[in-house]
Amino acid sequence: MENREINVISECYVQNRDWKNLQIENEEHIVCFTRESGSWKIFLTNLKEIYTTTLTDETMFNKCQSENRLLTLEAFDWKKLVLEMLNDIPQYVHKAVRDIAERRIELRIDIPEIDVKLKFSLDFVEGTSQQFCEIVTIPLCVTSIELVRRYRALLDLVKRKDEEIAEYKAEGAQLLRQYIATKPFNEELFHDNDAESAAMVENFQSVIQLYNEINSLRVKLQSKIPSNDRSATDLKTDENALPDLSTNEPAQVLEEDKLNNDEQVHSKIEEGKVDFSSSKTSIRKINNISRTIHKVKKNKKTLNDFIN
Repeated sequence: MENREINVISECYVQNRDWKNLQIENEEHIVCFTRESGSWKIFLTNLKEIYTTTLTDETMFNKCQSENRLLTLEAFDWKKLVLEMLNDIPQYVHKAVRDIAERRIELRIDIPEIDVKLKFSLDFVEGTSQQFCEIVTIPLCVTSIELVRRYRALLDLVKRKDEEIAEYKAEGAQLLRQYIATKPFNEELFHDNDAESAAMVENFQSVIQLYNEINSLRVKLQSKIPSNDRSATDLKTDENALPDLSTNEPAQVLEEDKLNNDEQVHSKIEEGKVDFSSSKTSIRKINNISRTIHKVKKNKKTLNDFIN
């Protein structure tokens, strides 16, 4: 179990990368700091190339010692200060330099105990195309697929809602709160404000934020459900889920009663017993129908009810 928890934490660090804006010689970059496999990694990219550097506790200490020779590191919590700088690199940048295949960032932070600045530098080397693919391309692709899925699902839902509203209106139903009335949806609304290609860094950060949310939820769910118990736990995810109707006779009777009640309500509407043209009468009858449906839902049993 302990090893499994470590793997989940590690995966969470890998997936949830917080990219922050950083200017290096008038060129827009974004940088993120994360922990992977027991070491600290910093990624820097202009969305064309990627630059990386890796730190361990030992290399961090050696850097601090070599760049702050007049300081006694044991006199204060140097590691806490270094991690504070790395967690928000743009805030503590003193100088940033770029070369053909390298980038260098010098950081400074105040040491409260002795009123002196601690120096720390990051030397980046250009990463491989595979690293660029893993850090930049794959998250973009995964998030794009998820956005397309959500787009199609929401578009289908909105269209069906419009059809439902149109059918109610055709039957004579009137909206009591006119201020919530909406017009039929038009897909052309999606093309009114197209994303600006010039704002690539901001667009990338927005996409990665959604990517982090998706993966955080996935990791959170996986951490709570042991792999050998997932099939059994699925029954508990929906509080209103009924047992298998083919093996549970009481549940089958309840389900048939519910369907009979629903059919009676529906038949009232079809036979014209509910007069939508008369506002007061229709409202009272619609409320009666709503209470009938509410009672059906209230009587719906869960798996725990049958067990108990």
